[in-house]
Amino acid sequence: MKYRIDNIGNGTWLIEEYDKNMSVYMYLLEGKEKALLIDTGFGTIPLKEICKTLTNKPIMVILTHGHADHIGGSGQFEEVWLKREDEKLYQLHAKEEIRRIFTKEPLFPVNEQLHYFEGDITIPLGERDIQTISVPGHSVGSICLLDKNNRLLYTGDTCCKAHVLLQLDYAAPLKEFRKSIQKLIGISTQFDATWPSHHKKPVEKEILKDFLVVSDAILSGQIQGKIVELPMGKARLVEYKEIGIEY
Repeated sequence: MKYRIDNIGNGTWLIEEYDKNMSVYMYLLEGKEKALLIDTGFGTIPLKEICKTLTNKPIMVILTHGHADHIGGSGQFEEVWLKREDEKLYQLHAKEEIRRIFTKEPLFPVNEQLHYFEGDITIPLGERDIQTISVPGHSVGSICLLDKNNRLLYTGDTCCKAHVLLQLDYAAPLKEFRKSIQKLIGISTQFDATWPSHHKKPVEKEILKDFLVVSDAILSGQIQGKIVELPMGKARLVEYKEIGIEY
């Protein structure tokens, strides 16, 4: 796969790993004392060396969740953190047969000695604190990361301008996803835009209200998704504006 780097300002870089079929975004956030890398992609690019061209600070890694397209380059780093609830998902998606679903290219190894955390934590980078926000839905251990200094929210796969996938193994029920969206709406005065892992970026925070509308409609019985065959298997799907929920 190829990669490209965008400097999005204030000591923050977007690293995109991509080919003609797929793409994933990672984010490198630099503070005065250390740097934080959010996710590690498919694992086909020399991510650690790329990050070293951008910062000379020690690099800590945090994973938004345990899917293969987010954990692939984790073995290039010593300090990698993941929410405890996604431990089994990580172990499953670390297997080569799962990783090969995404690419046939040579793969870097994944990290086998993760640090797990429970609840939510604050990550001090030096005059820049990053707060984890637990958002079960796409996976039971999914998180977003709030950069209060720069008023940005990094959302992983929770609320891309696309479909959210809730039909996968180790996903949380729709009612839990709805609570997560409500939580993000509740803190939305603390950020101005969201940066997702896929598709359009950045995304306006009003997208959260669209996911809430669809969640409420499904849970109340107002609408029932149509059964469709999707790349990740059969599921019910409801689409609304520029988003959708697969469940």
